[in-house]
Amino acid sequence: MGLKKIDDEIDFKEAMRKKAAELKIKEIQSKARVENLTKERLAELAKKHGVLLALTPELKEEVKYLQEKYNIPSSRIITEQLKEEDVIGRFSRIDHEKLGMLAYQRVLLRKEEIGVGLIPISEVYDLVNTGPLKGILDIKDVIKAMNTLKKNKVIEDVKKLESGVIMVQFFPIQYTSDEVKVIELAREKGYLSLEEVCSTLNWSQDRALRTLQSLENSGLAKFRDHIIKGKQWYFPSI
Repeated sequence: MGLKKIDDEIDFKEAMRKKAAELKIKEIQSKARVENLTKERLAELAKKHGVLLALTPELKEEVKYLQEKYNIPSSRIITEQLKEEDVIGRFSRIDHEKLGMLAYQRVLLRKEEIGVGLIPISEVYDLVNTGPLKGILDIKDVIKAMNTLKKNKVIEDVKKLESGVIMVQFFPIQYTSDEVKVIELAREKGYLSLEEVCSTLNWSQDRALRTLQSLENSGLAKFRDHIIKGKQWYFPSI
C-alpha cells in the first residue's frame, strides 16, 4: 500500500471518529432543546418546516393557533417525545412507524440539521442506532421506517441515487443538480478535493467551490485545508 493511500485512509478514519463524537454531542443537545422549547421556537418550526411539536401542555393553545395559521396537517404534529424503548416491541420486534418518528424528531430538534434537504440513510441510521436499539437495529429497518414516513406524508421523499446511495428528504428543500453530481462523485472514496471536482466534472474552480461550500453549509460535507493536498471535503455519512 502506497504512503499516499495510507495517509488518505488515516485522514478518513479521523473524520469518521470526529463525526461519531459530533453525533453524540448533538444527541445530548437535542434532548435539552425539548425541555427548553419556547413559543418563538415553536413558531419558527411551524413557519419554516410546517411541523409542530406539541410536547408541552402549556403550549397547547399556541399549537392550535399555529396549526390553523400555517395549515399544518395532523400528521405533522408530534405529540410525544419518543425514546429508543418506545420503538422496541415484544420479542425485540421493531415498530417501524415509531422508529421513523424517532429519527424525524432527532433531525428536527438538531439545530444544525434544520433546513437540510437530503440526509444519507447511513446518517439517519446513526441517529437512531443508540441505547437499547444498538445491536438489534438493521439499516433495513431504517429504510422501511423512512418509507413509512413518506407514505404517511410526514417527510417529503426517499430517493435512491444512481450510485445506490439512499437519501432521505425530511423537509421541502432540494439540492441543486450540481450538488447531486458532487454527492455521487463523493460516493467512491468518501472525500473530494477541489481539483478532483473540477477535472472530473469539467467545471471551473468557482463552480466547484460554490457547490462544495453549499454542501459544507448544509452539514453533509466537512472541510479540511491540508498543507500538502490543498482543500478537501470529507463526506463521512456517504
